[in-house]
Amino acid sequence: MTFRNYKFPSILSTVAVIGTMGIALHFAYADESEDGVSKYQDNDFSAAAEAFQAAADNGDAEAQTSLGIMYLKGEGVDEDEKKALSLFEKAAAQGNVRAEVNLGRMYAKGKAGLVPNYGIAVSWFDKAATQGYADAQYTLGVLYVTGNGVPLNYKKAQELFSSAADQNNASAQYQLGLMNFKGKGMPVNYAEAYKWLSLAGDYDDAAVYRDFVSQKMSKEQVEQAVALADDWKQDQEQNQDKNSEKAGK
Repeated sequence: MTFRNYKFPSILSTVAVIGTMGIALHFAYADESEDGVSKYQDNDFSAAAEAFQAAADNGDAEAQTSLGIMYLKGEGVDEDEKKALSLFEKAAAQGNVRAEVNLGRMYAKGKAGLVPNYGIAVSWFDKAATQGYADAQYTLGVLYVTGNGVPLNYKKAQELFSSAADQNNASAQYQLGLMNFKGKGMPVNYAEAYKWLSLAGDYDDAAVYRDFVSQKMSKEQVEQAVALADDWKQDQEQNQDKNSEKAGK
């Protein structure tokens, strides 16, 4: 909910009361949404859905998105793609990045009776990617690699995967590894390929491709690639520590 500070000197006391009530309601909705998250983590899906519904009815975008995902999966509620679509639309209208990504996927896959439309899907992915949401950056990068809804553009895909990978998105790290291994839009670079495939961990076929790459490298080159991955992890930890310090100030 959005609250504005109106300046009417003659009714300052009234405004103060309304403002206090508004803040109380805001925290009530937030509590309901957090309760839904807690219930969901406990696998109490029915209770989670009820909590999310209460917050969603009061315009909480995060709750609307979470409830929409539950309708997609049929968790705690009957599976209903149209209800999910409606909830995602409400949350996306408030700029919720998770809702924007899910809307994009529904348009791309033609869910809820929608005609598949990559153009609309890309517009939603782009909105979320522009806000720095890693999952959207990864998904949009895949479309640039495949040329679905956008012109084939390996350089753009690499930029998007890199942004997501720097947020520790394993899917993007895996894709960067493949691009370096296969030389997609860049020279083949086995050290970078091995680094990103190592960082991707157990994601998909990362281990399989790590073996392929290592067979083309000397023992020393593999050790160097491992060192690159370790350096990346150390840089990430240092950045997280700095961000934590800033947040604490």
